[in-house]
Amino acid sequence: MSNEVTLLEQAQQEIASLQQEVENITIKQSTLLNTLVDALILIDENNNITAFNIAATQLFGYSPEEVIGENVRLLCPEPVRTEHDKYIARYNHTQQKHIVGRGREVIAERKDGSTFPILLSVSEMWLDGKRHFTGLIKDLTLQKESERVKNEFISTVSHELRTPLTSIRGSLGLIVGGAGGEMSAQHKSLVNIAVNNTERLLLLINDILDIEKIEAGKLRFEFKRFDIVRLIQQCIADNAGMEEEYGVHYQFDEHLQPIYINGDENRMHQVITNLLSNAAKFSYQNGTVNIDIKQHNGLVRVSIIDHGVGISSKFMPKLFDKFTQADSTDVRKTAGTGLGLSISKAIIEKHQGKIFAESEFKKGTRFYIDLPISNVDSIIADIGDSLSDQADILIVEDDPDIAELIKRMLSDVGCNCDIAYDTLQARDMMSKKTYNAMTLDLILPGQNGIEFLAEIESLDTEQSMPVVVISVDAASKQISTEDFTSVVDWIQKPIDSNKLIDAVQATQAVSSRDRPLILQVEDEEDVQKVVGMILKDHADIVTAQTLSEAREQLAKHHFDLVLLDIGLPDGSGLDLLVELKSQQPPVNSVIFSAQDVGQDIAEQVSAALVKSTTTNLQLIQTIKAAIK
Repeated sequence: MSNEVTLLEQAQQEIASLQQEVENITIKQSTLLNTLVDALILIDENNNITAFNIAATQLFGYSPEEVIGENVRLLCPEPVRTEHDKYIARYNHTQQKHIVGRGREVIAERKDGSTFPILLSVSEMWLDGKRHFTGLIKDLTLQKESERVKNEFISTVSHELRTPLTSIRGSLGLIVGGAGGEMSAQHKSLVNIAVNNTERLLLLINDILDIEKIEAGKLRFEFKRFDIVRLIQQCIADNAGMEEEYGVHYQFDEHLQPIYINGDENRMHQVITNLLSNAAKFSYQNGTVNIDIKQHNGLVRVSIIDHGVGISSKFMPKLFDKFTQADSTDVRKTAGTGLGLSISKAIIEKHQGKIFAESEFKKGTRFYIDLPISNVDSIIADIGDSLSDQADILIVEDDPDIAELIKRMLSDVGCNCDIAYDTLQARDMMSKKTYNAMTLDLILPGQNGIEFLAEIESLDTEQSMPVVVISVDAASKQISTEDFTSVVDWIQKPIDSNKLIDAVQATQAVSSRDRPLILQVEDEEDVQKVVGMILKDHADIVTAQTLSEAREQLAKHHFDLVLLDIGLPDGSGLDLLVELKSQQPPVNSVIFSAQDVGQDIAEQVSAALVKSTTTNLQLIQTIKAAIK
C-alpha cells in the first residue's frame, strides 16, 4: 500500500511539475508576444484568432477576450472582409503563396470603424500538428502622414522655385538671342555666368524632385520607338559646353546605322547626358571621352569611357547610391546632389535594361548601358520626317496584330497612334481627343466601317478629319471614294508600308489661319511676359490669370490652343480640361506648369511641360506641334 501511495505522490508531483512548466512556457510566450512593439495576431486554419498581443489591442481597440475565437476578418474593412476567407482557402488548396511569406500594404479596421494603413507580414507555422498563421502588423499611419507632408513640401518647392527660375531662364535666353540688342563683351560674359548658374540650379532642383518621384513610383515615362544613335549624337551636341569647360573631346562614330529601341527619349537623354557630364568632369585636361555603341544578342550596349581619375575600389559598391560622389574633395569637379547615377539606374531599369561600371583608380572609368533593341524592322529609313511631328492618328482595326503593325509603321515617322478595336471604342476615343486622321477597316464587329463613315460624316465637328480605308474588301473601294468625302485613299491588305505612309501624309492639312490664337492661363505676370516674347513671332496670345478669366475668354473666342498653368488663385488649371474637350470643336491644351503631372493627366493633353526643364526652343516646338 505504501508503495502505491509513493507512486501516486510521484505522479502528482510530476503532473504538478509539468503543469508548472506549461504555465511557465505560456507566461514566456505571452511575455514575448506582449513585448513586441508591433501587433501580432495568431490564427488557425479556420481563420479564427487564437492569440492577440497587447500591441494589437492598442492598435485595434479590441481586448484579447473580444477577438479570440472570432474570425480575423473582423479586423478587415469591406470589400476585403467578404473576400478574406478565400485567400487562406486558396492557399490551403493550391499552396501558392500570394500573401503568405510576403509583406504588403493593406487597410485595416479598428473597433470604432475607422480604417488605417498597415504593413502586414504573414507567416506559416505548425502547432500540435495543425497549421497556423501569424500576422505581424506595423501601423503605417505616421509614415503615410510623413509622406503626405513631404509631398506637399515637394509640391511647394516645385512651384516656388521653378516658377521664378522659369522667368529668369526665359529672360536670359531672350537676351542671349539678341532680344535686348547688342551687348558688350563684358555684358555677354556676365549674362553667360548667369545662364550657366541658372542651369546648374535647375539641374539640382530637378534631380531632387526626380528622386522623390522615383521613390514614390510616380516618375512619368512616355515610351516610343526611336533611334538611339541619333539620340547620342544629340546628347553630344547638347554637351558641347562641357567639352569647352573641362577641356575634353567627345569621340563618337557619326556614321553608324540607326539602332532603334523602345523607350522614353527624354529620360534616355537625361541618362546619357549625365554620363557624358560625369566623364568630362573626371577627365584630365585635354583628355578624350570615347562613346561606343554595339549590338549583341538582341541588346544594344552604349559605352561611355573616360581616361581620367577613375573610381576607387572602396567606392565602387555604392556608386549608384543616393547622395554619393566619387571624390567630394574636389568641389569644382563634383558639384551636384550626388543623385545623377541613382536616377540613371532607375530610368534604365524602367527600360528593362542594365547599367554598370568598371574603373581603375587614376586610369579611367567605363560605364555600360545595355538595352533591348526594338524588334520592328526599320520599314522606312528614307522618309523619317515625311509626316508632321506628333500627328495624332486613330487606328480602327479589330485584328490586334494588324493594328499593332499599322501603329508601328506610323510611329516610325513621328505619328502618335491610338488603337480602337471596334466603332464603339473609336467613338469614345474621338469624344475625348481630336485626331488629325483615321485609318479604318471596313469589316468590324458590331458596326461595319461603311455605317461608321456615314455616321461621322453627318457630324459637322468630324468633317475635317480625313480617313484612310484599310481593308481586304476591294469591292468597297468604289463606294468609299464616291460616297464619302472624308476618304482620301484606299490601302489594300496586305499593307504596303510606303503606300500607307503616303496616304496618311496626304491627310495633313495646312492651317487656314496665318497666326494661331493661343490662350495662356498663367497667374505669374513675369512668366506671361517671357512666354509672350518667346512666342511673339509664332502666335497671337490672349492671357488670363484665373480660371474665371479663362472661362470668359473661352466664351468670346475660339482658340487654337490653351497654354495652361495648374496652380491658379481660384483653383486648379486641370479643372479646365473637361471644358476644353467639350467645346465644339475641342480645344487642344499644353500644360506649362511648375508641377509635374502624372501619366493619367499627361494623356489628356497634347503635351505636359515642366517650366524649369523647358527651353525656349522646346516651348516653341511643342506649341507648333500641338496646334492643328
